[in-house]
Amino acid sequence: MLAVLFLTVAGVVHAAPGRVPAGPQVSTLGTDSSRSSPGPVVGSSAYDYAPSIMVDGVYKMWWCGQTPEGKVPGDDILYAESAGPNGPFHARDASAPHQIVFEGTGTGSFDNQHTCDPSVVRVGGTYYLYYGAERHDGEPTTIGVASSPDGIHWTRLNNGRPIITPADQQHNQNTYGAGQPSALYLDGEFYLLFTDTTGAGALGNGAGQFAWRSPDPTFQSHVEVVTASGWQAKTDANSRGFSVANAFSADWQYSDALSAFIVAHDDAPGQTTLTFLGSRDLTTHPYAEVAIPGQWSEGPGIVSRPDKHSVAPGNNDCGRIPVDVFHSSTGSPPQQLTHDGLDLLSGRSCASMPGSQIAALYEGYGLQAEGLPAAVVVNGRRLQIEDAAVYTDLTRNPLNVPSSIYTAIPYGAALHDHATVLGAPGLPGAFQLDDDTLWPVDAPQLVLDNHSSVTMVNPASWQSHPRGPDLSYLR
Repeated sequence: MLAVLFLTVAGVVHAAPGRVPAGPQVSTLGTDSSRSSPGPVVGSSAYDYAPSIMVDGVYKMWWCGQTPEGKVPGDDILYAESAGPNGPFHARDASAPHQIVFEGTGTGSFDNQHTCDPSVVRVGGTYYLYYGAERHDGEPTTIGVASSPDGIHWTRLNNGRPIITPADQQHNQNTYGAGQPSALYLDGEFYLLFTDTTGAGALGNGAGQFAWRSPDPTFQSHVEVVTASGWQAKTDANSRGFSVANAFSADWQYSDALSAFIVAHDDAPGQTTLTFLGSRDLTTHPYAEVAIPGQWSEGPGIVSRPDKHSVAPGNNDCGRIPVDVFHSSTGSPPQQLTHDGLDLLSGRSCASMPGSQIAALYEGYGLQAEGLPAAVVVNGRRLQIEDAAVYTDLTRNPLNVPSSIYTAIPYGAALHDHATVLGAPGLPGAFQLDDDTLWPVDAPQLVLDNHSSVTMVNPASWQSHPRGPDLSYLR
C-alpha cells in the first residue's frame, strides 16, 4: 500500500507535524453556516482517502482506494459523482458506487503498483491528474501527471516518467518521499503543492509543503519555486528549501474573493485547519488560521471549481467564501469519506469590488439574469450566447444572478446563432464575433450546435483579426 502519513500502515508510525507560528496576520475572517454530512458519503473500498472534488454541474470526486476489480494489485484512483455534497455518489453511468479510472501499469514503471493521492484540475477542455505513485511496496513515492478529455480516460504525460522525485536532501525515519500533490491553475500557470519528506525544508518528521509553478503542466520547464525570498527560478538547491505549511497531505485552492491561497490540512484532532497564503508571496499570511470542526484520519480534499479556485459565492454575496472539505473518517477500517464545511466571511460587498474581481469570482460560470441574454464568463469577460445548446457546451455551472452582478462583469462579445466560423490551414476554427475578434473553438460540436458553417481563409487573413479567448467544449 502507498505510504500513509497519518496512520499506522505496514507497521510504520508517522507522526503528525507540530505547529509553527505563521508570522504576522493582518485580519481575522468571520465564519458561519457550519455543516457536516450525517454520515459517510462514500465508502466503496477497503480504505477510502485522499479525495479531489470538483463542482462541475455535479460533484465530481476522485480518490484513493483498493478494490478487487483492479487489474494490478495495489492502490487505485476511483471516481464517483453526485448531485450534492452528501451523496449518494455513483459511477458516471450510475451502474455502481464507483469506477476505477486510473491504476498501476504492472509494467515495472515508476507507477507500476500504486497510484494514489489524486489532484484533478481542468484547464479549458482538458483535465490534468496529478498523483503519487510507487513502483513496489516500500519504495519512495514519486509524482506523475496524466491528461484526459473527460476525467475518466487518462493518458500519462512526460513520456510515462515521474515529474517530481524525492530530493534526497535529508534522511529521517519517515521514508515516504515526494508525493501528495495538490494542483491549481492561476493566470496561465499550474501551481503545485506537495510533500517531500527528504526535502531540506521538511521538519524532522518529514512534514512540509513545497510550492512550484509553471506554464508547463509537466513541470519540466520554466519552473519557479517558493523560497524564503519569494518566487525564484527553480534550481536543485532551492527546489525543496522552503515549506509554506507544516503539514502532510494538504490540499489548496485559490480564493478570488480574498486574493489569497487557502491551504486545508489536518494537523490537530477534531479539526481541519485552513491556512491563508498571500497571492503574490506565499511567505506571507494575510489572515489568521480558521478551523473547520470534523474528525479525520487522512488529509482533506477541498471542494473547488474546475480550475481549483473557490466555488462561486452563495446568495450572490461576494464576500462569502464557501469552504467544504472531504476526508477519510476516523475509526477502524474500512475508513470512509465524510464531509465538513463552513462559510468564510470577508465582510466585503459586491458593490465594493471592481468588475474584474467579480468576473474572477464567476469565471467559468453561466450567468442568467432576468431580461438579459444568457452568458458565460470566459477569461474575465462576459460572452453572451444565443443558443441554449452552446451555453451548456461551455458551462456545467449555471447561476441566477442579479443584473448588478451580470453588468459588473466586463462585456466581451456576443455569440449569435449562425455566427461565421473562420478556418485556415494550421490554425483552429474560430467564431468571428461582433467585435471582429476570433474566439477559437476546440471541437466541431460547438460549431454544429451554433448552426454555423466554416469559411476557409488564408493564414494571414485569419491572423489579421484580434484573437479572443479559446472556447472549450465540455465533454
